[in-house]
Amino acid sequence: MKTPSRTRSVGTKVSAEEYSRLEACARDKELSISVWSRQVLLAAANVVQGTPSEKAILAEVIALRTIVANLIYVFTSEGKVTAEQMRAFIERADGTKSTRATEILSQIGRSGKPKADNKTQSTEEAH
Repeated sequence: MKTPSRTRSVGTKVSAEEYSRLEACARDKELSISVWSRQVLLAAANVVQGTPSEKAILAEVIALRTIVANLIYVFTSEGKVTAEQMRAFIERADGTKSTRATEILSQIGRSGKPKADNKTQSTEEAH
């Protein structure tokens, strides 16, 4: 397969220490720094970001999962949920849903699947 013609370049300035770190990463992969940099940049550009609709739907599912898990925890340990607790669960879920959705989409882009430790927040985390 023929390599496409590369006629464009991307550059940045780094400190001597940063360059040494990048050079070491390339050397570990037995690549030149330019080939290694190209691979890293292109891999980062291919990370699944999700469409705005996908992010919104995933964020809502995450929020609902968090609220339900908190409700089950409180029902099984205390027997009832107060209006104040419910408001706190919703506020906490709404406050973290977008960040958590972005993290999950990013993990999927890097590995093809979300991390196994992507667990729903417990009641302790909500307080």
